[in-house]
Amino acid sequence: MTNGTTSNYVTVNHVVFPVEDVAEVSALYLDTGTGDGSQPGEAYDVVDRRSIRVFAHRRVSTASFFNAFPASYWQHWTSVRTVRLSVTFAGKGLVSVFKSSARGRSSAVASKQFSDETVTFDLPVSSFIDGGYYWFDIAAGEDTVMLTSAEWSVPAAEGWTPGKATVGITTFNRTSYCLRQIRTVGENPDIADVLDRLVVVDQGTQLVQDEADFPSAAAALGDRLAVIRQPNLGGSGGFSRAMMESLDSEDSRYVLLLDDDAISEPEAIFRAVRFADFGDRPTIVGGGMLHLDDRSVLYTRGEVWSPNKSWMAPSGASEYDHDFAEEPLREEADLHRYLGADFNGWWMCLIPTAVVREIGLSLPVFLKFDDIEFSLRAREHGYPTVCLPGVAVWHMAWHDKDPTRTWEEYFIHRNRVITGLLHSHVKRGGYLPLHAFLGDIKLLFMLQYSAVRLRHEALRDVFRGPHQLPSQLATRQAEIRALREDYVDAHVDSDLAALPPVRRSSRVFLGAVRRPTNPIATLTLALRVGVRQLLVKESAGSKRNPERVIPAPDITWWRFADIDSALVTAPDGNGVAWYQRDRATMRRSLLRSMRLNLKLWRDWDKLASTYGASLADITSERSWREVFGVSNQTGSGAEDTNTLKV
Repeated sequence: MTNGTTSNYVTVNHVVFPVEDVAEVSALYLDTGTGDGSQPGEAYDVVDRRSIRVFAHRRVSTASFFNAFPASYWQHWTSVRTVRLSVTFAGKGLVSVFKSSARGRSSAVASKQFSDETVTFDLPVSSFIDGGYYWFDIAAGEDTVMLTSAEWSVPAAEGWTPGKATVGITTFNRTSYCLRQIRTVGENPDIADVLDRLVVVDQGTQLVQDEADFPSAAAALGDRLAVIRQPNLGGSGGFSRAMMESLDSEDSRYVLLLDDDAISEPEAIFRAVRFADFGDRPTIVGGGMLHLDDRSVLYTRGEVWSPNKSWMAPSGASEYDHDFAEEPLREEADLHRYLGADFNGWWMCLIPTAVVREIGLSLPVFLKFDDIEFSLRAREHGYPTVCLPGVAVWHMAWHDKDPTRTWEEYFIHRNRVITGLLHSHVKRGGYLPLHAFLGDIKLLFMLQYSAVRLRHEALRDVFRGPHQLPSQLATRQAEIRALREDYVDAHVDSDLAALPPVRRSSRVFLGAVRRPTNPIATLTLALRVGVRQLLVKESAGSKRNPERVIPAPDITWWRFADIDSALVTAPDGNGVAWYQRDRATMRRSLLRSMRLNLKLWRDWDKLASTYGASLADITSERSWREVFGVSNQTGSGAEDTNTLKV
């Protein structure tokens, strides 16, 4: 069905299966439903993207992240009140349809014996307000059964028209990853039904178009692919360019932002577009993030933002890092509950162009918090964000990253504060100024003076006002990296043999240090550490020899309570940094932190008013066109001299 329709029904979800890394990701697509630990090759095998063989006397279930139908979300955000399941079989067996409740309890709602036929079920999309899914199980009899294809379809009103999207990928020197994304988009026939254009915004020095396999990947897309060269303006600059390009196309109802270093499940792109097509209002449709290095683990399927401290948290009863290989969908009750979301990461996020036209493009902040701020801004205009189950990409995980140990800490802190100023609407920012001050103290206790310096520079830039943000896009990263280089904790040494041996030289201060286990112990130890670092001179030997080795996963403030220097391994394992206590730097940094965070608290309302008044201007299409140096007449990628025509 190349047009995606059956009579007046429109296919919105295809049941799909992995053809690569099957064993590693199988739990995301199928569940044997037997509890006996059966794996691919024991209960079934994958034939192609739409087909599987179920072996004799075996049972498999589509109660899985990618193949269960998220009925609750369809009831919440669309007018659809019935869904049709169509399943085509070769062979004989039994197909049973199940529904779940928000409590995770499931029950069979229909079943049918089949024999070389297409079986159809019309199911109500009701009673799912609090949560729940539909899925189906297949039981084979005496012989192997072939599932040829399966689709979930919904009725379309007369005059309904399908939407298409500009898919925008921003890349910086990740050519092999980006090339894989281009292939994924170009070679999947279902994506072709919902694709207007693929716009690759290349901001790097190693160009994706120079890859040997680029011509063959580009050929699958033809004139629907545009590669745009521009300076490195960060994620917000790259994705805003993709947004602008979508506005220049009359055929794009949506822009779908996609990270270059992600691996897509191509069906997710199709589902996001179709869900948005049936939305009751223009809706931002986000996808979850699966870990690229642990493929069955879902980092998040919905996040919320706290206005009291301008920080994020998992939605509702959900938690970060759920492993479907350990806890399948059928067995984890909390996964069946409906989860609202305040925002969705731009590893994959579909935005209606109507929303972009009304509220503007991304905040010009280079990277970090641009995705959060955009969804919060959209919500204030009446446009929700939905993190839709069954829509996701695999992305590089956060667990081997520590932004306080990189130049990114500047952007995280600055943009967090700006987002709070724009959207917290809590008196004096709630807990944010205090939280920021305590965060500085924690970093000072860990001898991460460079991170504290970047956080202070971030606040100074906040105080300078919003109109300097666009002009800083192309330059601020280099300036911040140079500033950080002045601090010893910023330098990672990969030659471990050249470092002096570990030798303890500092004296114990007010007794032995133990890990605090309650709030009183934590406060007591913190006071001891503060007094020691402010008043006790660092030992001379700590400058000659590190006193301890602290692995990156174990870094925490109390491990530095009784020493003056340490070798701390880099989060990526490529070397170590030699942290060294400096009493003078500690004193200066603490005083500066008190002064800046007090100013943030005192001036919050005035700053919030200033940023709020400027938001429409600095996120406008006009402002971004000035950043890109592109006029209204030549904004389209087809006319841009920096655009590669394929």
